[in-house]
Amino acid sequence: MDKTSLMKTTRRTFLGLAAGAAMLASGTSAFAQDSVLKGKNLAYIAFGLQYEYQVTLVDHVKKLAAEKGMNISVYDGKGDASTQTTQLLDVVSKQPDIILLNPVDATLLQGGVRKANESGIPLFMLENLPPEGEWIAYNTFDDVAGGAAAADAVAKVTGGKGLVLEVRGAIGSGQSEKRYKGFHDQMDAKYPDIKIETLKAEWTADNAQTLTVDAFTRDPNVAAIWAHNDEMIRGVVSALRQIDRLKKPGEEGHIPVIGFDGTPLGLQRIREGTQDADVGQNPFSMGTSIVGEMENHFAGKPVQKETLIQPVMIWKENVDSKDNWGNMVK
Repeated sequence: MDKTSLMKTTRRTFLGLAAGAAMLASGTSAFAQDSVLKGKNLAYIAFGLQYEYQVTLVDHVKKLAAEKGMNISVYDGKGDASTQTTQLLDVVSKQPDIILLNPVDATLLQGGVRKANESGIPLFMLENLPPEGEWIAYNTFDDVAGGAAAADAVAKVTGGKGLVLEVRGAIGSGQSEKRYKGFHDQMDAKYPDIKIETLKAEWTADNAQTLTVDAFTRDPNVAAIWAHNDEMIRGVVSALRQIDRLKKPGEEGHIPVIGFDGTPLGLQRIREGTQDADVGQNPFSMGTSIVGEMENHFAGKPVQKETLIQPVMIWKENVDSKDNWGNMVK
């Protein structure tokens, strides 16, 4: 299926979905007690449980599954497409009622997707889509809009000029490709005086630390740093500390740092002054939405084929907002 030919339905807003998550968190069930999902076996192949955002997303889906009486098996993709390929083929052989897949590199999982389609197992997708194959519903964060929001934030903290380090995720990852596109398209269109150096850190803090130190060795005149996730910011902060360039806002020599995800640690760094801002995406919204589409499918109700969740910029001024998912995690 050519995913670019799909008609996108009305986008759900962050606040509307967050309200649904809050209702669930308060103990008020948004679903009938006798869900059509009761007794269904759900196999969830996660992106990787080394990432705080993904752990929160998985835990929320597990909570919803328990509320609906589903049996859920979670497979840790470990951020590795080869691992997920093996897992997907194994899952298909077990014939669950539903597969929920969050690919690391969706292109490399086409064979497994094809097997799931041939077996007639309803497939629900998170964050990344394969170039071919059939799926019931797809739920993702609007990564292009998130990248554009990051570009606007970088321009705000730099005055629209200077050298900016972009610490990007894995090549081949749908999230990373879209965040890169949104960031660069916005920069090209609005901020011609900003120069970008892209560091390929593959989502990990260790890579981010090494590459950031190397970048400062090449050119110490860095105006700001943006990373494709909050996990890599951990490495960026370590690098700045290592080279004695870690200064808080208002201090001479401060280098603004902007993250992506809105994790609890990202929010805490904003409070402490080692991170200036974060592009927030919401795992509670994503989990609630995709499970809702599973319920719609099995109830014979209309299914929203594609859902895009919009970014929210988090600064020190709104870091403590109850609408930030990082403040919902205990």
